[in-house]
Amino acid sequence: MTTRLPSALAAEPIRLRHVYGSAGALLRELSRARSRGGTVVAAQTGLPVGSRLVLVLTTASLSRPIEVQGTVTACRPKGAVVEMALRYDFDPEPHRAHLREALAELRRLTRKPRRELRVPLALETEAGAILRGLSATLSDASRAGARIELFGARLPAVAAGDRVVLTLAGSRPGTRRPARLALEAMWIGPVHESEGQRRQEVGGRFVALSPAIRARVGEILSFDEARPAFRLVRIERPRPARASARGKARPSRPRRKPSRTT
Repeated sequence: MTTRLPSALAAEPIRLRHVYGSAGALLRELSRARSRGGTVVAAQTGLPVGSRLVLVLTTASLSRPIEVQGTVTACRPKGAVVEMALRYDFDPEPHRAHLREALAELRRLTRKPRRELRVPLALETEAGAILRGLSATLSDASRAGARIELFGARLPAVAAGDRVVLTLAGSRPGTRRPARLALEAMWIGPVHESEGQRRQEVGGRFVALSPAIRARVGEILSFDEARPAFRLVRIERPRPARASARGKARPSRPRRKPSRTT
């Protein structure tokens, strides 16, 4: 979003309106900004640090816009515009009905054979335990699975059938203790490289989720969980199948001819 702003600190919050092309794009931006705790907006002029903004976000499927409070934390020129970093303060409760409208639009667009609603999230995920300098984003999640995008100068080797093990910690009492969940890799995207950084997507399905973890995933998809904390802890290779004891062939012993008695 690019607009002209007053250069002095305003007494009242400045309202910026942005129209998204789809409900999915709006939900992804809300998820990304909530996960990071902030966002960046571009304008023709900057604002002093501490200025308050109201981001008015809407799309065709919403009966009313979703409003997000923001505070300018940094301001710097970039080319022909000025980029402002905002601290993002979004409380989903006043907008619960509008979030349901956006999710209903996604549900309407869900086509067979997909059975679960896939929500276009963008959740930052710690990944340094797997490889130093590695970062990750969990996206396009459903109750059945998710997509993970890996970034870094080096990427871990992941093959179809591997299990990407994560922990999930919530932001509310009773959910802050990390819980384990595993994503079985079903497909591996190509590696893209730019300016010394590599990027790769891994898509998969959740394996053996407990009812409690499945409910917590559902809270993330419905934006009930304010700021989930995902962490990649390891990649497990599938164990080679061991031959069954019954299936092993036993060496045959030569039969002895019965001795004749005289």
